[in-house]
Amino acid sequence: MMRPRAVLLRLAVLGSVAAGGCSTTSNEKIVPPQTVEMDAETLRKFQHEIEEYVELRQSVLKQIPPIDAKSTPAQIEAHQKSLTQAIMAYRKGAKRGDIFKPEVEAAVRRTLYREFASPEGAALLKDIKQGNPKVEGNPIPRDPSKEVKPAVTIAVNALYPDSAPFSSVPPTLLLKLPLLPEQVRYRFVGRALILRDTEANVILDYIPDVVPDPSIPR
Repeated sequence: MMRPRAVLLRLAVLGSVAAGGCSTTSNEKIVPPQTVEMDAETLRKFQHEIEEYVELRQSVLKQIPPIDAKSTPAQIEAHQKSLTQAIMAYRKGAKRGDIFKPEVEAAVRRTLYREFASPEGAALLKDIKQGNPKVEGNPIPRDPSKEVKPAVTIAVNALYPDSAPFSSVPPTLLLKLPLLPEQVRYRFVGRALILRDTEANVILDYIPDVVPDPSIPR
């Protein structure tokens, strides 16, 4: 198994390449550095849990029909459905805090609290409302012109509906949070921060009430 430090370094390099392109010039913007304020042992625990999940996911992929560039839409849909069902089955019994362990959750809460309390906090909260399914998917009953979108249940191993909107996660916040592999992403649902499998649309873990905005439904 690859050591956590090596994984973090590899992800940082990949992230920099993806953000900056294949080549750089003196006129291009330099990607700001990742500044995660989390002690080494806490970060190691988080990385370990993410690595364990990615390994589980890879083992699941070996057991379902693969897809490629020639796959039909129906085959792609069937592949995604099989992946979703298999991950849910393999993670049966998973609970909140399995990935966001207490010390990891505490560190993330401190980081988000500080960022939301900063001079840029109001702008961050405004960004987080964009695409937030608890905001976009809950129109006022008096306004029938608004489209009712699928509700997102905040629970470990819950399905994030394909047609539900995705919240914006400001880049400045991403720079303060631990890097993630491409298979997993942070999202905000209501006031909670979730970890979501990007293809299987499964909520892997979450931290409730990290967004200090009472105008956003829980």
